[in-house]
Amino acid sequence: MKGHILKNSKPCKGKLIRKTTVFQLSSLCLFLVFISCKSVSRAIGDPEVYLYEDQASYLNGTYFVDPYKTNGEFKLLTEIFDLENAQNVSKIDFNFINDKRLHISYSDGKNQYEKIIKGKMKNGAFRYEHNFLPLGIPVILFVYNHKVHHIALGNDDNIIITEYQKSALHFFTLINSNKILNRYYFDRQLK
Repeated sequence: MKGHILKNSKPCKGKLIRKTTVFQLSSLCLFLVFISCKSVSRAIGDPEVYLYEDQASYLNGTYFVDPYKTNGEFKLLTEIFDLENAQNVSKIDFNFINDKRLHISYSDGKNQYEKIIKGKMKNGAFRYEHNFLPLGIPVILFVYNHKVHHIALGNDDNIIITEYQKSALHFFTLINSNKILNRYYFDRQLK
């Protein structure tokens, strides 16, 4: 009877160790994702004018495509939003449908174009993310690219767009990491 109990307890112990290991790896992956999200918020910082829920419409207006100030590389508003057929565009209209959708419209003089950007109000501004591509086996070998655009209202009735991109390569530990932080200031057209 004792021998029978000992034989059956070994496979159960092995399954328990595997379940514990899977749980620990899953917990570690969730923790790394949480830390990554917090680092984005810290890197971007607080906006000049903090917008609360249901205040995205304060960003509505017509904006010039040329930034009057940048911290980082120079980009037109049409390049930041990847707008097509925007060679002769000088102004872009922002219209927030709600806190999760931005309607962008622009004209090249001949045709009218539109684009919807999906995002959310977070940390006092409208934020949309794209190009988040984790690839590989977490903790062992993985690569990711995370790009965030943070659209905030400035003190001078302008918008401030912060473009944050973080790329990393891990092989048991961090091998290579690259962070890019660009901030663009765009004037609103007065009516």
